Amino acid sequence: MPRIRYGDVISDTCVRAPIGLAQLAAVAFCALLTTPAAAQSAPPTPAQVDEGRLIYDDFCATCHGRDMVTPGLVAFDLRKFPKEDFARFQNSVLNGKPPAMPAWRDKVSQEELNLLWAYVRGGP
Repeated sequence: MPRIRYGDVISDTCVRAPIGLAQLAAVAFCALLTTPAAAQSAPPTPAQVDEGRLIYDDFCATCHGRDMVTPGLVAFDLRKFPKEDFARFQNSVLNGKPPAMPAWRDKVSQEELNLLWAYVRGGP
């Protein structure tokens, strides 16, 4: 396989070049947009809600119910969760709510947590 050098054409529209300061700044800005603060302040997109619903179905629906309709009296009704309180949501998910809710810290990523929050805020 030939070695790719600076300026070589990789595809019809892409040329390999070193990353400059502007590109680094753009990457840093995009990283800031994916932080929990950004996840809690901007309204969720329909795609985020749909992705969050899939994660919710995998991790949360057993206790919190399908479409966040709690099947019993044990689990909190997430439809009533304060939509502006991401810190409380994050703490509850990551650290659990003894005695009934386990901690999910080692089971969900920050991205999955953000998508769950999108579903809780914008879901059914």
